[in-house]
Amino acid sequence: MAKSSTSARRSRNRADLYVGRINQKRRTRDALVNAALDFIRRGEHFSVADIADAAGVSRPTAYRYFATPELLHAQATLFAAGRIETGELDQLARGNGSAEQKLDALIRGSDAMTASHEAEFRSLLRLSLDPGIKSTDTLPRRPQFRQSWLSSALAELKDELGESRFDRLVAALSLMCGIESFIVLHDVLRMNRRQASDVKRWAARLLLRAAIQETTDDRATISRSARQKGTKQKRRRAKRARSR
Repeated sequence: MAKSSTSARRSRNRADLYVGRINQKRRTRDALVNAALDFIRRGEHFSVADIADAAGVSRPTAYRYFATPELLHAQATLFAAGRIETGELDQLARGNGSAEQKLDALIRGSDAMTASHEAEFRSLLRLSLDPGIKSTDTLPRRPQFRQSWLSSALAELKDELGESRFDRLVAALSLMCGIESFIVLHDVLRMNRRQASDVKRWAARLLLRAAIQETTDDRATISRSARQKGTKQKRRRAKRARSR
């Protein structure tokens, strides 16, 4: 019995030690990422050593977590995006109202969120376009938040539109969200905040209505074709009956 109890204690101790190490690694990683975010928000370049010093982490340890500043930059901006792009927009996407109302609220919310955290999103986009990075295999992929939000906001239309048209609509509407459209409207076209937001909301609304109208037109065409086919069949049957 004593031997069994001792073995159980040792197992628990090993488990506690393992969990402790995992938590410590997470705290170290978070400290490095948060320190990197401070540099990014200030628009300052940094090395892994700079971040290690700012976070109070030894440089060898920092390099074990992030071998290059590019990896640290990517992880920091992705972490910021993940933290920012949740919460309120999730609620909007799953809230009350019609699909069009939820879509409009989502586009407005996405635009406001992008403007509020412009530096982080520009940093993330800059990294993804950096020709100096030879391989993206080790870089974290950007999360598909906008696809999830739009799919949730328009979920009630999926059966009506059909899967293929629904997916195409979500893909098109994704162009109205995020830093990419923000840069086109603000940097390229020199629009102010209100103008840019109005354009995105207008375009999203038209895309939604066009998809619904396209579905309605297709069904009307199919129905008309079916009626015409039925009429022709009736005429052929009537003609055969007369010939007898």
